[in-house]
Amino acid sequence: MKYISLILLFIAGQTLLGQKASVPDLAKAGISPERFALVEEYIEQNIADGVIPGGTFYIARKGEVILDKAFGNKSEAEPFVRGDIFRIASMTKALTTVAILQLFEQGQLQLDDPVHKYLPAFKNMTVIDTFNMEDTSYTVRPAETDITIRHLLTHTSGIYYGLFEEPKYTKVYQDHGIDQLGIYHPKLTTIEMANAIAKAPLKHEPGTQWTYGLGMDVLGAVIEKITKRKLSLIFLTEIFYPLGMHDSHFYLPEAKYDKLAPLYTYDATGALVISDDQMSNFPIFLNKGHYAGGGGVSSTARDYGRFLQALLSDGEYNGERILSKSTIELMRTEQIAHLNKTGHGMSPIPGMSFCLGSALITQEGEKLGPFSAGTYNWGGYFNSKWWVDPQEDMLFVGMTNVLPFPHADFWDKLYVILYASVE
Repeated sequence: MKYISLILLFIAGQTLLGQKASVPDLAKAGISPERFALVEEYIEQNIADGVIPGGTFYIARKGEVILDKAFGNKSEAEPFVRGDIFRIASMTKALTTVAILQLFEQGQLQLDDPVHKYLPAFKNMTVIDTFNMEDTSYTVRPAETDITIRHLLTHTSGIYYGLFEEPKYTKVYQDHGIDQLGIYHPKLTTIEMANAIAKAPLKHEPGTQWTYGLGMDVLGAVIEKITKRKLSLIFLTEIFYPLGMHDSHFYLPEAKYDKLAPLYTYDATGALVISDDQMSNFPIFLNKGHYAGGGGVSSTARDYGRFLQALLSDGEYNGERILSKSTIELMRTEQIAHLNKTGHGMSPIPGMSFCLGSALITQEGEKLGPFSAGTYNWGGYFNSKWWVDPQEDMLFVGMTNVLPFPHADFWDKLYVILYASVE
């Protein structure tokens, strides 16, 4: 009955979303009104130029929401609105990280526990040894190190994404039927998905290299195994409901289908058009019990902004605590400095590193752009972004759904304009 009551309260809380946004107090937030106006002008200009169709943006500084607004039109007759739901893909990873760290705080796991303690299929893993490009045959060898929870949180397990790797590694995942995992599967449950991943050899020895991959999906299965509850219910009761994230779901309720933002792409002339990609209807899919902890959630900018405010405020938002201050500090602490020194980290650029579940800008990276040291961030496959800057007490969420998106400088320039408004 406890969870039913929570769900009913969660649904009832959606009436709050109809309220108008209050006028931001830019002075209280330490923001120049004249310079901040350039943020909105920049977004609107890029809509006019056909770079993005529009979307929703949520920015807060010093606890003051300074932008919670929709821009552009979904069609000639229908504008984007603040309550629109976007596919956030890999922005799901931060949610899964928090759910794992909640179990860590409860003493139900340790970060250096071997994953096979919870999912036995991950015992006795193998590593790709040789690959023959002529006939695509390959050999494997036993892994010398067990995959740990920390490896999965930092993308150092050797598990990878089949879509994002060079052909030989994609072929290995194709042979095991897991090359398309990451957002949705019509048959596998969360735990079945993890067990399928365990059958494939690793790209490299665990702990020796940073490789972006399906580790967060495996962590979703760890959460289900420990709690004996579905990942969707864990997110609902432990994160979404406490923080008032009323429009965040793995699969949309039918009543919210019309709130899903269209997925866009570019035609042969470079013009934005509605995409017919097979994922354009996600998350309006039948729920078969597959919850991708690395990419399966859809949300609104405001919902995700509340989540980030909890991270920025040492684990608490609006009187609800999702993590302790000490665990938040652990979450945003650099984890792969030793790999960066050997050239096996996330980036060859000094100062671009990784903490638990997200990228991290270290002291070396502070002078390479507008962000302060300690800023942590990530983005989503369908072109959405988030970051938290603890030094400036500022957070950012940008929601658009365009795939592919060849204009990475759109985001970079936007961040510079925003930071220039800080007084």
